[in-house]
Amino acid sequence: MKISLDRDNCRVALHALAVVLVSALFIISYSVNGWCSTSFSEKKEKKEVSLPKPVAEGIDYLFATLSGKGSSFEAARVAGLISYVDNSAPTDELIDLPKRESANGAAMRMTVNADLKRILEYTYNPDIPNYAIYPSVIRVSGWYPDSQFIAEKAQPWKYLGDCDTPKVWRGKEFEVNTPDSFGGAYYRYDLNRLLVLLKYEGRDVFLSVSRQADESTVGMKGLVVDDNQWNYFYSGIPGLTKGGIGWMDTFMYDSMSVYVYIQDREHPEKTVNYLFKWLRAGWAGLNVVRPKHIFEGSQRFARAFSTLMESENLPEPQELALKVKAIESMPEEEVEARISEYSKEVEKYASKHPVLSDKFPEVYADGKYADKFTREERIGVLVKEYVKQTMGKQCLIFTRLVQNDL
Repeated sequence: MKISLDRDNCRVALHALAVVLVSALFIISYSVNGWCSTSFSEKKEKKEVSLPKPVAEGIDYLFATLSGKGSSFEAARVAGLISYVDNSAPTDELIDLPKRESANGAAMRMTVNADLKRILEYTYNPDIPNYAIYPSVIRVSGWYPDSQFIAEKAQPWKYLGDCDTPKVWRGKEFEVNTPDSFGGAYYRYDLNRLLVLLKYEGRDVFLSVSRQADESTVGMKGLVVDDNQWNYFYSGIPGLTKGGIGWMDTFMYDSMSVYVYIQDREHPEKTVNYLFKWLRAGWAGLNVVRPKHIFEGSQRFARAFSTLMESENLPEPQELALKVKAIESMPEEEVEARISEYSKEVEKYASKHPVLSDKFPEVYADGKYADKFTREERIGVLVKEYVKQTMGKQCLIFTRLVQNDL
């Protein structure tokens, strides 16, 4: 029997074959270079993970409430989830989560030596951008102006001790993450967020629930230069920095998180933080993110967050908010002068860096590193450099440029 294919069918068949081959290359490459946690030679079946029913039902209720509308909230529906967090044992290890809508998940627990009021005054303050408090995981961020949280100028900490009836806020944010540590990519995406303050057994609890609104922008090549100094490189070039397949267009398809803050039972001056997170990201619909990658990112977040919340050097919330406002109001020529210094400092270290000097000289040479930065990104640099200076970190702008005369 003679089989024939017309030209269109040949084209479709060849395209399908190419997708299969490139997908296989993608998975194999990241098995070797760090995205996949197991290789094809490891045939071990991983035991299916599950959460206690009250915990799973509480998480389901939170995501259903996030996708709905209104301010009503049934505290009893999340009592099992809060109890689970409240009774959890301290651990520095990855906590496995079951998959959620094809996204892999991981949880992390930490205790911060700061009370809930201090945490809320910084992290859920309309006048302090998240990237100032989460410098290791967020490049720039902001609330959309029509968000309830912004429109009401919400100050959740003022309701501590007065939340027998849960307080609820909603909003929509944008974020650009810092480069991930396994592929070197960074993305811009929107998040719908639900915030709830309530009582549990006489103690204050704060819940922050988020879900990605749409697919992210294409991943851009970046690099974690020095995570301890909150120093990252952004190329503005689509692709991946690591893995040998830097030409690939990758996306964050979906992300979901539930963050529970509760006063420590034995030490009310401390706060237990428990993060449940799911992520689906990759290429051509493939999810190449593994639980260990989510956990590694969570640990990066936790180190910087704890450092800031527990430090006596971090300016008081009102002072930090005023500094942010002053930087945001700077005339363009002043921003340009400071960013010019920043670009020169980036060029100095990049020209000696083994990866940056090899792959990205055209991005930073001749002091042009930030030439294509938006004002939003430039303001983000200045705010972060100010925070770094207060914390004794290595600044890439001369100290006089980030002192209190801004």
